[in-house]
Amino acid sequence: MKRAVLIAIAVGLVAGVLRSAASRAGTGDVTLFDGPRGAWLGTLRSDAPIAVVEEHDGWRRVRVEGWISASSAPSGHAAMTRSEPGAAPPPGEAVKPSAAGVAVSGVLLPPGDPAGSVGAGLIVQLLSDPEGFDREHGSAGEECRARLRETLDRIATLRAQLDKALSSSDNFREAAQKNDRLKTQIAGAELERAERLSECRRAAAAIIERHTVKRTVSDAHGAFLFESVAPGHYRVAALEAGGDRPRAWLLDCLVAGEPLVLDPRRDRAPVDPYWGLFTAVRP
Repeated sequence: MKRAVLIAIAVGLVAGVLRSAASRAGTGDVTLFDGPRGAWLGTLRSDAPIAVVEEHDGWRRVRVEGWISASSAPSGHAAMTRSEPGAAPPPGEAVKPSAAGVAVSGVLLPPGDPAGSVGAGLIVQLLSDPEGFDREHGSAGEECRARLRETLDRIATLRAQLDKALSSSDNFREAAQKNDRLKTQIAGAELERAERLSECRRAAAAIIERHTVKRTVSDAHGAFLFESVAPGHYRVAALEAGGDRPRAWLLDCLVAGEPLVLDPRRDRAPVDPYWGLFTAVRP
């Protein structure tokens, strides 16, 4: 009898835990994976603040900001810290001077158009080895432009053929069929062009990521701050994730012994992050 009672209590406790977890999860929760169609990492509340970094093939790479208890981090996970503009220290912790290096700050002013919006809420990356970055970035740009030029040339040829299609035959039905075939081929070539542009964007972001040594996030006014930057030559990059004409910032950054404030109008790097593929005016 006592054993039956204990079993009933245990079953009740398990059911209660499951009901509690279900009530917390809710039907609107967001599931987080470690990659497209990858392993489950966890869930987020539907109202949790999420910033979309990249989107393609029906998946979105996101950035999530939050806090965890130091004692809850799994063993083997190294602590990663980064600068956040205007971020306050944890409760009870005093602001400490940087152990080494200086502060590098700036504002992502609207590129080209003074009336445009600043680069707010963007991931800003500090890149090391600018010379190596320029070589790798330049080589990728040449390949990217060559592939796009090939597609654009094919589109131009098809459009020229389309202009002549209806007058190319006395048989109207035959001419109309040829016209339709060319329109279908042009649509396919335009899709290929859009995909190659997306590939170029991903290639630029990947090269920037490989050279990144620090990250921060610009605030609502486009301001960013890196702390404890060692003396040296760097680049500062920020890319917009979406849109047909994404904006991009790439600044030259020479750190000496004093805090540095970058001005995109003065410190613009001689390299366009997207190789001039999206905007006529470089930021």
